[in-house]
Amino acid sequence: MEKSEPSVIKMMLQRIAFTTGSALLAILVFEPFAWWPLALVAWLPFLFALKGATDRTAFYLGLFHGLVLFGGTLSWMWNIFGGASIALWAMLGLFTAITSLLIVKVPKGKPVQVAVLAAVIWTGVEFFRAEVFTLTFPWITPGTGLPPNWMTPVLGVYGVTFLVVLGNALLLSRWKYGVAILAALGIAVVTFSEASRSGETIRVGLVQDEAAMVENLKDLSYPFLTKVDAVVWPEYALGDIDERDLAVAHEMAGGDRVFVASGSESRDGVEGNTAITFAGGEVVGRHIKNHPVHFFSDGVAGEVAEPVKTRFGKAGTPICFDCDHQDVVRKMTAAGAEFFLIPSLDAIHWSARQHEQHGMLFRHRAAENGRWLAVASSSGVTQIIDPRGHVRDRLPLMDEGTLVGEISRVRHRTLFQWGGWLIGPISMVLTSGTILWLGWRRASKSS
Repeated sequence: MEKSEPSVIKMMLQRIAFTTGSALLAILVFEPFAWWPLALVAWLPFLFALKGATDRTAFYLGLFHGLVLFGGTLSWMWNIFGGASIALWAMLGLFTAITSLLIVKVPKGKPVQVAVLAAVIWTGVEFFRAEVFTLTFPWITPGTGLPPNWMTPVLGVYGVTFLVVLGNALLLSRWKYGVAILAALGIAVVTFSEASRSGETIRVGLVQDEAAMVENLKDLSYPFLTKVDAVVWPEYALGDIDERDLAVAHEMAGGDRVFVASGSESRDGVEGNTAITFAGGEVVGRHIKNHPVHFFSDGVAGEVAEPVKTRFGKAGTPICFDCDHQDVVRKMTAAGAEFFLIPSLDAIHWSARQHEQHGMLFRHRAAENGRWLAVASSSGVTQIIDPRGHVRDRLPLMDEGTLVGEISRVRHRTLFQWGGWLIGPISMVLTSGTILWLGWRRASKSS
């Protein structure tokens, strides 16, 4: 028996209401609210709205969910791109729409199997969007909504996304299993205490300065210069690197100090955003930014992610957006990086919300790889993060200033390093296989 038109309209309004509620709950997960416990259940109303939905309905519900969520959390994009931000939010929402469509198109089976497949699809599309797509953007995901926890150094943020979505999907069918998974994740967050320092400590001096004028950076550095082992300036502090900049860098790296700063450098006719490490009166390492920021003049992408040898151990020197993605810090750690000295840039007019959202991603990288991170950002977040992703010290946002603190060398590798990071790529491959299978099945029915 066909449903009456009022019933269809009522059901659609209910789906829209649940989708809206889910997106609004998810907005509260991220900065400036940071109500992380909501990350455990924020996706449940949306998955409920998809139950029994047609392909078309699921697609548009997903697009709507994405527009509300990304428009709400990433509203700061308007300060940078103006009206074009709407297109960017819609593009991000399109991935949620694809996820929704795939979830409802998969044939129904045993409840646990259906929930697992939904989690695989969500994680696979998310990994593609964040790490593979031309305009990669790893922000605002279920995995980054939760703070670093015991699962982070095991499965990374994509593994956490998988568990969150799996738990929410199981609440709709096998609720006891769902409660168990989500409760375990909550406990994994609250019991993930600070890491202890071990072995030799390294005193770092970080400078936060929006203008990033070399003379001002020097003046800010002089008071602590003789008290630290390493100095880090914000991204692009050296501007277009020339002989004068190199002379200043050698001055900052006087004695036994290590100095890390980035600037635009031309090598072999190619302009790249380069983090240069100075020590002992010479350049000891260069890292060309692997992930230039989209729509900015940020140089050509580098292809190598290796640490730099210093007298304190091997230092990873990724630049800003490199740390938004999971690959650069992971590769540097696999190559022997024992700690990280990171130049970063977040402009004041991008807003405090943007700064805090960005700052959280560095915490996830620290916890995934079990390393201390010292981050010097133009207007924040300048911070020192321990190997469990806890901020041990930081500067206030937007204010010019310096931060002196201690980090340690760490040599052990996390389970994430040994293979946990593969859950994202594997989910993407399985999702691609699902798409091919659905396409083959449709072609078979048509023939």
